[in-house]
Amino acid sequence: MRSPDTIYAKNSDFVQREVAGECILIPVRRRLTDVNSLYVLNETGAALWRRMDGKTPLQAILADTLNEFDVPPAQLETDAASLLEDLLSIQAIQEAAPTP
Repeated sequence: MRSPDTIYAKNSDFVQREVAGECILIPVRRRLTDVNSLYVLNETGAALWRRMDGKTPLQAILADTLNEFDVPPAQLETDAASLLEDLLSIQAIQEAAPTP
């Protein structure tokens, strides 16, 4: 798991849409080969995504998400670590500098 103090910001090259109850990330302004790429987030992943505002540390995002979902903390941390790696690999998020 990454540092709990890490802050993540969404990449403006991705937009989120709710379609039939699904949270979908759509890349915009990407290479032509990426145009057909859509990324579907599960309910927990969508909740984490919505909380990534470029200001809130990961630890606070996880704590807030635990209040919303009936999930063991260790499971949420495992799921969040996997999601973060996926989002970082497609450049949907990036680490942000803390605001003073």
